[in-house]
Amino acid sequence: MNILSSLAPSGGVKNEIARDLIALGGLPFYFLVIARTTVGSYPIFLSRIVIALVVLFIISRVVKDANLHIARALILAVVTSLFYEALPFTVFAFIVWGAMVYSLTYLKVSARVIIKGTLLGIISVTVSYFLTVLILP
Repeated sequence: MNILSSLAPSGGVKNEIARDLIALGGLPFYFLVIARTTVGSYPIFLSRIVIALVVLFIISRVVKDANLHIARALILAVVTSLFYEALPFTVFAFIVWGAMVYSLTYLKVSARVIIKGTLLGIISVTVSYFLTVLILP
């Protein structure tokens, strides 16, 4: 057995990495970000991610078969990018989000489901942004 061949990622490792990336859009990670924002005085950031999650929950009851992991990850990428206002972080966040989209396609999730999730994320973060502007000065 060649040492290089034993180090090369197999299908199992690739699947695991893909699932790990997708987990960044999971509820436990989302709640971890919410918990972190409560440790400081960041009412706008906290409001945006909580409102976006509520909006996403409501519209996901109407729109079926959307990937909510990609929607939540998009919300977090946009809101954290707006919060930090740093181009390197924004680029990094969207590269990771793009890797999540690729991971979903690698795991054979249909493009329709991914696009619906992306659209739900866009709608949720947009509604959240404007509601936060109205609620908080």
